[in-house]
Amino acid sequence: MKFIAIKTDDGRIKGEISFFCKMLGISREGFRKSLINRNKPWKYKALAEEMRAINSEDECNDTYGRIRMMLYK
Repeated sequence: MKFIAIKTDDGRIKGEISFFCKMLGISREGFRKSLINRNKPWKYKALAEEMRAINSEDECNDTYGRIRMMLYK
């Protein structure tokens, strides 16, 4: 993820944000949104866990992809 490169080890942002964003090829708005949304839960987390469960049911199911997986509730 490109946004991680802008922050220092202790979590502070150092330097000119607009310069870093220009060098990384990202927008300042995109950087700000990533800071706002970094602590929000991922909206597809439950779906991803269900897909992992389907994939781990059988060790020979390497051919399962997102198209072959269907969840019925």
